[in-house]
Amino acid sequence: MHVSLISLMGAAALAMAAPAFAATPKPADPPTAGPLDAATFYKGMWYEQARTPTGLTRGCEYATTEHGRDGKGRITVRDACLKGGPQGKETAIAGIGTLKDPGQNAALEVKYRFGPFRPVRTYRIIAAGPAGEWHISAEPGFEKVYIFTRAVAPPLAEVEALISRVRAIGYAGEIEVLKTPGRD
Repeated sequence: MHVSLISLMGAAALAMAAPAFAATPKPADPPTAGPLDAATFYKGMWYEQARTPTGLTRGCEYATTEHGRDGKGRITVRDACLKGGPQGKETAIAGIGTLKDPGQNAALEVKYRFGPFRPVRTYRIIAAGPAGEWHISAEPGFEKVYIFTRAVAPPLAEVEALISRVRAIGYAGEIEVLKTPGRD
């Protein structure tokens, strides 16, 4: 009987403490933007204006993503940035993208080539400008966001408005504004 009471008290204490140890719920994935015109959206240069910082990207400014097509018509992706300022060393990674939601064209899975490694990332376009002048993308789970524009250096007020937009969608994590030529 004594063991049962101790077990019961332990179970009650554990049940009361469980909420304190429960994982913070992740925000739900926001809806994707779309439909997007894949022929124009995934073509040319996008300039990264703001993003969720990571150990890999911290200090890497003047960031771009360039889309094109290879000889087989597949979407090519080249992400690059400069470490150490506008004259710094370029860091780049390239891969092949596959649209995961044909018709909507807002989810792109990229299989990168990075030496012997082949990391795969899926990016979801969660908001886009009506004329294709900007977009906000997120990785599944809405843990990382990226804000891009076609303009190299839009005014900081425009970048802050896009950050407000991603906050309104529900992203509460850290966002850093990047340096870019003309708005260092």
